[in-house]
Parts: sequence; structure tokens; C-alpha cells
Amino acid sequence: MKSLKKIASCLLAFLFAASLLSPAGFPVSAEQHNMAEIVGIDYDRITQKAGGGLKTYPVTLKLGDVTFNGELSADFGLTYDELNEIIRATLAEKGLTAERVALVAKIASRAQKDAALYWGDQVLEGLLSYLKIPETPFSVADYYDYVVHGSTASAEKTVKINEAKNAAKAVIQKAATSAGKLGRVGRVAKSVTNTVGSLPMYGAIENTVMVANDWSNGSKRYEDYLELLEENLALINDFYAACSRRAAEKAESKDEQNAWSIKFDKRKNYRTYNGTFWGVPGNMMSCELSGELKGGKDKEGAYSGTLWLDFEAVDLSPAETNLENTPGLAAFKSLLYSMGGYRKVSDTSLSKTVLRRETQGELTVYVTSSSGTVRPEIAGALTSGGDELTFRFARKLEWHDDTMAALGAQGVTEATFTSSDPASVTMQSSSRVTQNGEVKTQQDSTEVFSQDPGTVFAPLDAAPSITIGFSD
Repeated sequence: MKSLKKIASCLLAFLFAASLLSPAGFPVSAEQHNMAEIVGIDYDRITQKAGGGLKTYPVTLKLGDVTFNGELSADFGLTYDELNEIIRATLAEKGLTAERVALVAKIASRAQKDAALYWGDQVLEGLLSYLKIPETPFSVADYYDYVVHGSTASAEKTVKINEAKNAAKAVIQKAATSAGKLGRVGRVAKSVTNTVGSLPMYGAIENTVMVANDWSNGSKRYEDYLELLEENLALINDFYAACSRRAAEKAESKDEQNAWSIKFDKRKNYRTYNGTFWGVPGNMMSCELSGELKGGKDKEGAYSGTLWLDFEAVDLSPAETNLENTPGLAAFKSLLYSMGGYRKVSDTSLSKTVLRRETQGELTVYVTSSSGTVRPEIAGALTSGGDELTFRFARKLEWHDDTMAALGAQGVTEATFTSSDPASVTMQSSSRVTQNGEVKTQQDSTEVFSQDPGTVFAPLDAAPSITIGFSD
């Protein structure tokens, strides 16, 4: 009598041989995306589990009437993508495929279960001792080569294997009608095959009969094959151990580097608003916020870093076209028109008006709670780390007085307005009276008029406030 352990080992070999003939019964590797597992891999055997990733909470930063969106986030644990990357790399390093890993696991699991349920010492011993294979066009040794070593083409192999299986079925049917021990063994074998029908072990029972002579004679090939199977199982165990070790190292590395932070993405924080400029409303401005405030291992605590707030004029045409109506210059216009019949004959932009401001500030946010809606205190200013302003303005206006044209006289005033500072504008003017083409009087002057930038930088003038929404 052989022990159940020996039986299970032999069945393991039989099943592995049968699997070479019918691989369709085992999982096929086909990776799914979106945090899915690789088919054929037993993730329960990897001690470091996936399921981590980026944890985020919404953050809003208000500067006056303008609101920016950010996120409080931290990357922790392993994501499925990271764990799958480790699995793929380990498979490649050890010369394995997901199909092979799944196949060995399937064989080991099924062989042990079926051996316990359907096989006993007497059945196996009887089959091996009494059920002989009738004469066939090939030898048992040849059949063994077909099953284990695949030494013939698949089409020829299928034909010969089917012949052998049919012969094995006939042997079982005949033995079941016999007397004595042979009959008892045959009836047990027939009962098992009839009961389980499509059970995967059905083919293994027939294979057991077909290779009975080689097995009972202690075939060296079987010993070699069992050794090969043990090597496969050891390789799979080593694969899972390596995956577990590397996943743990990766997770530990992430934990060491992990820290919570508040981030504002420039691409997601472009805002526009209307502002007054030089006393004229309706000027369109834009602003962008970006930067990161870094915290520690816990959500609560101090977050420090640099934020950038950039401004740029989208449309300053209201201030350009109403230049003479702006504070300071309006008095000059009133004086000019009081001299007689002056009228504006040209209003020309000498270059594109540019207004930009780039600021950066060191801020610290103190988060004292991590539940509900939190409004932490803020220290610092958005101009504490730098403030760069670019402004270019150049425009020319001309007025004529033709009230004395009948006498050949004309009054002309030309003024060029330039500025590189939104808080002032410089006027270079020339006023003259001509008669019959000859200049009779002329007065040139340069004056600087103070101007009010208005609300084009209003967000920067407001005290920042932050709100964090914790959902758990």
C-alpha cells in the first residue's frame, strides 16, 4: 500500500502531465486596468497589500473676491499599479509567466483535494496492479513521451492520446464485470468516473491506468518528473517571497518620504476679474496661483512653503481710451479746452500696454484639526519673498483749435504720455500757435501726474484665508 501522501504526489504528476495536453482549463494572463489584479497571481500570498495611493482633501484659498482651489494630499502605501510593477519585474527576473504561476498553484490545490475525495490506497493499488492496457499501436513508453515530453506534433499527439483514453475506458468497463478483486477495483473506478463526469480528475484516472506499468516498475522518468514538479513549486514559492520582500521595501521607502502637503496647481487656478485703473472701471485682469506648502507625517501641524501669485492685464483699453479723463490729466484737458475751440483730432497708442506683476511669498499654515471644515491660521505674506512689476504705457494725443482759421491762424497741442510705473504718468507736451504756416508762439513742458492703480491688484491687497474640507 502506498500512503495518501505518495498518492497525492503521483496525482500531482498526472495532473501536470494532463495539463500539458489541455491548457485551456487554466487561467490565461490578461491584465485589467484601473486598480485590477493580474489574472493568475495569488495576491493573498504577497504579505504587503495594495490599496494605498494618493489621499486628497479639497482646499480653497480666498483673496478678496477671488477664490483658488488646491488640495491637501499625501501618497501612502502601495497602489495596485506599483504592486503590479513589482510582480511583473519579479516574473521577468525569474523567467516566469503569470500563466505558469497559476498552473502550478492550480495543480497543487486540485490534486490534493481530489486525492482525498476520490482516491484510496485500494483503488489506486488495484488499478495499478490489475487493470492492464490492451495492445495499442504504440507502447506505454511512447505514450509517456507524448504526455510528459511532448515529443510529437500536437495533431498526432491528440490522435494517439484519444486512442489511449478510449482503450483505458474499455479496460475499466471490462474490469467492472469481472469477479474478485479485479471486479471490485473496476466497479469502484467505474463508479468514480460515472459520478464525477466532467470532473477534471477523470482524465487523470485514465492516465493512471495508461501509465500503470511504468509507475509500478518505479519508472525513473516519474522520479525525474516529480523532482521537476518540486522544483517548480519551490520556484513559485521563491517568487512570492521575493514579491513580498520587494513590496515591503517599496512601501517602507514611500513611508519614509511621505509627507502631507498643500498644493495649488497653476493650470487649475487661472482667474479673471474686473478692476479700476487710473480711475477708469472695466479693465480686465487675470491672476494665477501656484505653489506648495509642505507639512509632516500627520495631517495636523504646520505647513510651510512658497506660493506664487501672478497678475497680467487682459484688457486695459478702458484706461487707454479715457486717458484724458483720468485724475490729474482731467484738469489739463479742462484747461486746454477753456482756451477756445480745441478738439481732439488723434488718439494713438505708440505700443501695446503691458501690465504684469509676479509675487511670491513665504507662508505658514497651522492646521489644528483634521475633521470637518477647518479654517487654519496663516502667517506670512504673498510679497514676502519677492515682487516684480512690469508696466509699459505710451500714447500720443493731439488737439487742434481752428476758431481763427479764417485769419490763417491755428492752435495745436501735442502730448505724449509714457509710464513705467502704474502709480504715475509722464506727459511731454508742445503747444503752439501758427499763422500762415509760421510758428508764432510755442510752449513745451514735461509734467508727471500721480495716478491710482485702483483695484487691478485687489487680490494681493486682501488678507488670505484658507479652508480645508476633511471628509473623514
